[in-house]
Amino acid sequence: MLLCAGAAAAQTRSLSAELAVSSELTERGAFVGLRRPIAQAAVSLYDATGWSVGGALGVPSNGLRNARVVLRAAHDRPLAGDWQRQVALQYYGYPGGGPTGRGFDRWEAALELRWRDRFMLGATGFHYLHPAPGTPALQWALDAGGRWSLGPQWSAQAALGLARVRNRGAYAYGSLGLAWQAGDWRAEANLLASSPQARRLMPSSTPGHLSIALTRMF
Repeated sequence: MLLCAGAAAAQTRSLSAELAVSSELTERGAFVGLRRPIAQAAVSLYDATGWSVGGALGVPSNGLRNARVVLRAAHDRPLAGDWQRQVALQYYGYPGGGPTGRGFDRWEAALELRWRDRFMLGATGFHYLHPAPGTPALQWALDAGGRWSLGPQWSAQAALGLARVRNRGAYAYGSLGLAWQAGDWRAEANLLASSPQARRLMPSSTPGHLSIALTRMF
């Protein structure tokens, strides 16, 4: 009986993984570390109750010194009218980045609403673990994004966000791109940009560049 119960429980869970290579790592309109190609691996465990846990590791071409680690727990719940709600708690760590990397170590709590796989609206609160003197540990971001099918394998996508990650004010960022997916393979090309205010607040922000990524899903 115990073996049968264990088998039934196992069937309510699924495991997924991804391997990706991208031209660089950008978070909310700003480069993370140096602008170098980065390889990323992620794994997630999903439960039929809506819970999921997972982790990711990103290693740029200049080595583990600028690596990024992400740990995540989330819960999804369907709502009326093809809407879905997700709440998530995430940890972002930069273990090899020294004092500069430590400044980006943080916890994130996020609430996201999605309509099918076409539209997303989210709000995120950050708690930085090692804020600079005079900088509040709590910050925030608002994000919206959409995807439009262009055929069986092609789609266009766009996103817009507003964030306050330093104590000198908020800034805007966005993206516009094209994605191709066939089976377990996905390729994307996105134009990423941030507002002039971002470039005054953060030297690492991008005035506009093309980002390319290739992902293999398992």
